[in-house]
Amino acid sequence: MATWNFEWLTLKGDQRAGVRHQDDYQQLSSIFVQLAPDVLAFQEVDSPEALARVIPTEAYNVYFSDRYAALKESTQSQQLTGFAVRKDWKVDDPRDLRQIALPGFFGVPSLRYGTYVVVTPPGQEPVHMLSVHLKSGCFKQAQASRSCEKLRKQFSVLADWVREHGDKNILIAGDFNRYISEKQDPFWLQFRQSLLDDASRPTNIINVTESVRARCKARRYNWRTQTWNQVMYSRLIDHILVSESLASRWQYSFQHHFAYHNVMNFRLSDHCPVVATFKPQ
Repeated sequence: MATWNFEWLTLKGDQRAGVRHQDDYQQLSSIFVQLAPDVLAFQEVDSPEALARVIPTEAYNVYFSDRYAALKESTQSQQLTGFAVRKDWKVDDPRDLRQIALPGFFGVPSLRYGTYVVVTPPGQEPVHMLSVHLKSGCFKQAQASRSCEKLRKQFSVLADWVREHGDKNILIAGDFNRYISEKQDPFWLQFRQSLLDDASRPTNIINVTESVRARCKARRYNWRTQTWNQVMYSRLIDHILVSESLASRWQYSFQHHFAYHNVMNFRLSDHCPVVATFKPQ
């Protein structure tokens, strides 16, 4: 199982960070083939055509957020969530978790939907999965800001979804835009405790990427100077959360670190993929 925010994976050319050439896509694809996850939760992908430049479609089925149907004709690139799953695995594709997008000023959701699939590995029980990309701008502690207010509401929506599916195998993966692995993070503590304190169905959710060492080398485009700057992200915002039933099968997790020369020579992403490995039942 892996999660990867591709940073504007798009073919439309309207995003400076999304302008990639054939050799860039080949590098992204080689990383994916090297990791070879059974399931990928992806974020910031504009279209199936863009994703097909990275993921071998002969081996994987792709499930995009429900937002794609309404936005696919747009001339502007979109940041969509979704899943790629090995073709020999059974997948049901219910409606997205739309509530996590939160209503906008005119009642229209302003953030990204959580893509929801039910994946059944061969000979195993189904796993209810969400691919999420939460509100940016509230990375640490309990900051008093509009971004933090939105992020707190999104965690509340996630908790409601977990309660609804609390008797099932649950996996939530993606870009949380929050350092929830760090000690005593208030958002994570409140989220987890609210589930454990639920008298009707207490649920224990475990962050299996809690101890992952983040050392993601990347380049970011500086619009002020119009140059690419090298950066190192040493704090994790991409996480994989699972129910206790799956945590008992978890083996190890890691972040794939891009090679320095690849970062400098190719347009990759400002997120390195995060992987969790589970034992079969």
